[in-house]
Amino acid sequence: MPAVLGATLGISSFLVLGVSSLIGGAGLLAPLAAGLGIAVVTGGGTGLLLRNRAPQPPRLGRSATEIPTATRSMLEKILRDTRLQRRRLHRMRRRTRGRALAEILNRAETMLLRIDALLGAGSIQSRRASDGDVMMLEGMAERYIPELIDALESTVGFLDPSTAEDARDRAIANLESIDEQLAVLDGRLDRLEDDVISGVTRSLDVHAEFLRARFADERRDTFLDH
Repeated sequence: MPAVLGATLGISSFLVLGVSSLIGGAGLLAPLAAGLGIAVVTGGGTGLLLRNRAPQPPRLGRSATEIPTATRSMLEKILRDTRLQRRRLHRMRRRTRGRALAEILNRAETMLLRIDALLGAGSIQSRRASDGDVMMLEGMAERYIPELIDALESTVGFLDPSTAEDARDRAIANLESIDEQLAVLDGRLDRLEDDVISGVTRSLDVHAEFLRARFADERRDTFLDH
């Protein structure tokens, strides 16, 4: 980015100043030096700004519940892990082709996005860091999914048609195994999402029942009854 921005401004400046210089009857040496100077200053300054810019830590969405300190640290760590793994998947997607592989990459990325969505649920944020579901999400983001992505990265190179048939068959078997293991983790996420949504539904039902009872009392408690 610094190189592209500097070069663009430098060339633009040289063209503008060069045309003006030619119209005025002067040479191109001064416009060339000015263009180079602008390119160096712009590119160097942009690079310095980008280099000194500290990476922003991942942030959790606003929640009505108070997040325990240890839980917040755990959830932010999970967010960092899922972001890192999504970047790995994007790089792999650019380098590889194939429908079967694309489906596995989509499944893995979707799971990471679902983990991020669960981290925003108040029922998850209110739990302790040692809670089984929170630790399960951490295990998925830090160990299980990354290890399967490692296996994918090691396998995709053997899917090329020029690879020996035996090696290619083993690579395809590895892909099937990876997909099966992702499906198992996917099922566990399904159960956790059902638990979270069911909890929200129960809360809404209780709230709705309270409102129905409250408004029924107010209808009975009219001015004519006094």
